[in-house]
Amino acid sequence: MRLADVPLHLPHTFTAYDRLTNSKHVQVAMMGAHGLAWPWESLHIEALAWFDHWLKEQDTGILDGPPFRYILPETEGWRTTDAWPIPEAVHHAYALRVDGGMGEDEGQAGSRTYMNLGGGLNRPRASETDPPALLHWTTPPLPHDLDLIGPIELQLDAACTAPDTAFIAVLQDVDENENAINITAGYLRASLRAVDESASKPGAPVLPCRNFDAVPIGKKVSYRIPLVPNARRFRVGHKLRLYITTDDQNPDKPALLEFRHASIGTSSFDTIFSSSRLLLPVLG
Repeated sequence: MRLADVPLHLPHTFTAYDRLTNSKHVQVAMMGAHGLAWPWESLHIEALAWFDHWLKEQDTGILDGPPFRYILPETEGWRTTDAWPIPEAVHHAYALRVDGGMGEDEGQAGSRTYMNLGGGLNRPRASETDPPALLHWTTPPLPHDLDLIGPIELQLDAACTAPDTAFIAVLQDVDENENAINITAGYLRASLRAVDESASKPGAPVLPCRNFDAVPIGKKVSYRIPLVPNARRFRVGHKLRLYITTDDQNPDKPALLEFRHASIGTSSFDTIFSSSRLLLPVLG
């Protein structure tokens, strides 16, 4: 599976992997941006060895070694692990500060508000509205390389002026020249916010998305939003940036692989509180 296929294929791959954890025969390869786009493009040797093992009963060695191997983009070579999520990665909580910064210190308590214009309107560009149509939070330049690998969760405290809204969160890698690369993303419709706590883990909430529950207008609500698991080395001097918006139809809003979400059709002001936290799996 490719790390770049965040909006489409990658979420279901991890769901399938979770369902198959009791099988000792599962082998997973987590590749970088130019890995497996289609089944016939790469990993031919591994695919033939797999089929020869199971269909021809040949000892190809395909089941030898750790069951999970992955690429950490911005580094060289493959890495392996016996378990997923990898035990060496520990979740660190980053506050969405009221000053637009993102860090382990929340600073002054407060909130920030953005505008969501519903469907069917001649919507201006995201930079032309007041309040803006998106918000972002950015860390200071990193004093050293930072490796992230594993599931990512946004614990969002928010209030909305409509009975429903949506939250789109995009994590970016920003270099010294403010060039941003989209790394991973998550999406949640607010009315489908119920979490299956028994199936959830820290950093990896499970949302059945089966029952509509209107958002209490104007009241602070806590949401658990899963971002698609990923791996990335953020280089020294780079910054991590989290974007939040409600729809990404405008071209000046970030969208992984240009895969964009339709508006849910309601207009609102959405307020994000500084008590919100982004849980990032930091490799020790």
